[in-house]
Amino acid sequence: MNNRLRKLIQELRERLIRSSKPFSNLAYWERRAKQYGPRAVLNLSHASHEIDEVTEKQKEEIFPCFGEALRGDERVVLDFGCGTGRFTVDLAQWVKDVAIGVDPVKTLLEMAPKDPRVEYRVMEEGEIPVPDQSVDIVWICLVLGGIKGTALDQTIREIDRVLKTDGLLFLVENTCEKASVEYWTFRQVSDYQQMFPFAPLKHLHDYHDVGERISIMAGRK
Repeated sequence: MNNRLRKLIQELRERLIRSSKPFSNLAYWERRAKQYGPRAVLNLSHASHEIDEVTEKQKEEIFPCFGEALRGDERVVLDFGCGTGRFTVDLAQWVKDVAIGVDPVKTLLEMAPKDPRVEYRVMEEGEIPVPDQSVDIVWICLVLGGIKGTALDQTIREIDRVLKTDGLLFLVENTCEKASVEYWTFRQVSDYQQMFPFAPLKHLHDYHDVGERISIMAGRK
């Protein structure tokens, strides 16, 4: 099967999912958080005792790219879909003022580590609870694959709204060439690049987790 046909089949599958499932995935993630606790934010192929190990590996792969993408004058970073805050405290160390972690799943936020330079906020799906052009960085790590349809469209508009002019969009997503499932959409780097014309994304690096490709991208508004 060539790449064009594979992409066409995936697009048709996504449209079918959208038309048959007009509601968001939020209820699924709420149930998943209550069932699996902190492990809910990982690929469930990982056992509970692997959470710290997986997180450290991700930091080793991602943070060097993140550091190179910064200018050094950033003051506020938004951790969009922060979940249990696995990266939020670390992100606060990279900026001058504060890291704001937002997530619509309150159960996950209740597990997040506290820090004087971190704020956690519950968000309504598709509505980021910060003012217009108020953040220097939007960090998104393995989140957008779980958002689709109108919720995804609104999320993209919100990211554009809150990110300052010349601000950094830093994106990490699963780009494995697999068929999408009900609660996760597998997209390619080119798909994410098309999503964010206001912050042209460069493909910086790939790593693998349980055999799946994870891509790191970044661009400035």
